[in-house]
Amino acid sequence: MNELIEVLNSISPLGKTEQEALAKICSKKNYKKNTVLLQLGEVSRKLYFIIKGLGRVYYIRDGNDITDYFAMDMNFIGGLPSYFTGEPSHKAMELLEDSEVIEIYNYEFEKLCDKYHQIEKCGRKLAIIAFVECQSEIESIRFLSAKERYFEFERKYPGIINRAPLKHIASYLGTTQVSVSRIRAGIQ
Repeated sequence: MNELIEVLNSISPLGKTEQEALAKICSKKNYKKNTVLLQLGEVSRKLYFIIKGLGRVYYIRDGNDITDYFAMDMNFIGGLPSYFTGEPSHKAMELLEDSEVIEIYNYEFEKLCDKYHQIEKCGRKLAIIAFVECQSEIESIRFLSAKERYFEFERKYPGIINRAPLKHIASYLGTTQVSVSRIRAGIQ
């Protein structure tokens, strides 16, 4: 729990009372590699904080599995549109490594937001961070070459190159495995 509190405090400081209230609605779990956290078409009711491990959000388009987002050590992962709207998710989530995570249920978190202004403020800042990150990804796809996207990817996710399968990295970058291999070969 300390890892989550540390990250949240860096976003927006929480008092001891808020930290204790938050700890009561969170649960720490260990999951095996390939665990599916959210199925396509399922309503997302939890947000996850990965203490240690690696996960991804993905969707299926024209029969192809496309990675939309990665989350690794000390990051959040969730089916956010479904989490906030309560509608079935068009995306799925899976863990790519054995992972230690903290689960946060939406309903309980919303109740805490109503009760504690500091938790509400932290939640709002988290939503803004997610929005800005999403906008950055859109701009990356529109304005950067595959090689530039690869370098940005390495900067954003240090060490992930050795942890995530090449096919997921390529789909995230919007290119092929062959192109990613060529980019890697050109920089070594």
